[in-house]
Amino acid sequence: MKKGKSVKVGIVVALLVLGVGFAVISTTLNMNGTANLKGNASEFNKSILFVKDGAKAAKIEASIPEKTGTVTVSEDGKTLSFETPILDTVNETATVTYYIENRGPYDAKLGEIKCDVTGTNSEYISVNADINYKGLELVAGTEANPTQTEEASTIEVKLIKSYASDEPASVEITCQLPAEVVNK
Repeated sequence: MKKGKSVKVGIVVALLVLGVGFAVISTTLNMNGTANLKGNASEFNKSILFVKDGAKAAKIEASIPEKTGTVTVSEDGKTLSFETPILDTVNETATVTYYIENRGPYDAKLGEIKCDVTGTNSEYISVNADINYKGLELVAGTEANPTQTEEASTIEVKLIKSYASDEPASVEITCQLPAEVVNK
């Protein structure tokens, strides 16, 4: 029995010696690296656009049906320009309806539209911009298959005060709709 016990002890000692021996001659390999990042802001900037063709193309409608205005989207899709019909009756309106599309590889989150009215006759009108796109996310799309907003958004221009002059006047309206990349 003593012999069997000493064999067992011998095996345990041998295993410990081998384990320690391998530990003494082991090594560690280290890896170092650099991850290079670069965004593509210009790609994002050129991919969020006003829809300019088809059923969702921008349009303008007056509260008096026989009056018409004009609306156009620039060639690059970044600027929507409109001209209301002549508003000459208090509470008369002209409403611009538009949609937004994403043709780029990044998901986008739309911000809140802000409109400014400038000029010497700005007190005669009010501008109400729909804020239904605020916080809306548009998933990435492609040139051939853009992602478009499902609901329209509007900018309403309203004559709020009588304009007592025989000379036509104009008021400049500038609106900005920001968008940012959605980080997932």
